[in-house]
Amino acid sequence: MNSNAKVLLVGLVAAMAMLPAGVARAGSSPTLVTGPASSVTSSSAVLKGTVDPNGAATNFRFEWGLTSAYGSAGPLRSAGDGSAAKSVEAKTGGLLPGTVYHYRVVASSSSGTASGADRTFRTKGHAPPGVATGAAVQVGLRSATLTGIVDPNGEATTYKFQYGLTSAYGSETFGASVPTGHGPMPVSQPVEGLSPGTAFHYRIVALHGGVVSYGADATFVTLPLRKRLVRLRARTLPRRDRRRPYLFTTTGHLAGAQSLLESARCTGNVSVAFVRHRRLVAARLVPVQPNCTFGAQAVLRRLRTAQGRVGVRVLVRFHGNPYVAPARARPEWVFAGRG
Repeated sequence: MNSNAKVLLVGLVAAMAMLPAGVARAGSSPTLVTGPASSVTSSSAVLKGTVDPNGAATNFRFEWGLTSAYGSAGPLRSAGDGSAAKSVEAKTGGLLPGTVYHYRVVASSSSGTASGADRTFRTKGHAPPGVATGAAVQVGLRSATLTGIVDPNGEATTYKFQYGLTSAYGSETFGASVPTGHGPMPVSQPVEGLSPGTAFHYRIVALHGGVVSYGADATFVTLPLRKRLVRLRARTLPRRDRRRPYLFTTTGHLAGAQSLLESARCTGNVSVAFVRHRRLVAARLVPVQPNCTFGAQAVLRRLRTAQGRVGVRVLVRFHGNPYVAPARARPEWVFAGRG
């Protein structure tokens, strides 16, 4: 290195040493530490941490929620523009008792954004009751029994069912109770005075310690005074199969009675029969799918085709269900064999 280069290097080092500390660190994003939660109650907690702005004006806030995805956040607050760690905190409210929460501190400045490590705390008290809406059973013309699951989570719990023509409900059963305990408990309550052939929404609701838990919305349909009529449409392909084994596929669907819920309309079984000269060649019994369609395959193994092409009649019948009357599709012909 020549003498001029040495002089330049020494001068550069001396100049850097004279820069203020804040200027030297201005390119760094905030340094954060998520601290422990304190003053934890059944519905609130104080979240703590430290923020080092690293010489740039910095804003911070706390995030919290039931998972590490958080979902709730406090307001942005200033941590200043210093170059030393500063203690910060925020109080949260409206929390559920007996519940684990995740939280962290986050901050941003002109130099970037940073997040503190994820930490957790558990609020005091018993967790809210766990609930699950079950099926409607023993459905009749004007009544039904609603079922569900309740987990008291360690505290005596009351429950009821809400029901009505929409998910706004409007009616409810009398309250009942399950004893203190842990683990799911099956419950049920009857409802009466309903209208025949009507769709109802319902859900289970449970309460303890001032905290309410709601089950998912579900539906059922009371039995009608008269079963509804539907049309059964079916088609069998191929129209002709020349080679053994003779394989035919019948598909179709139920049409009509659109005012019925699919859960009431699209249930039951469909039979598909292949008949040759009043002799049953093959038969299949298949369920109707939730979208009101069905499908069946049949291999005509007992069909004699030595004399050439043979015609087989296809008869398709829907056997009905508590809401819909039986129905038949229009008969059709398929052919097997050469000729």
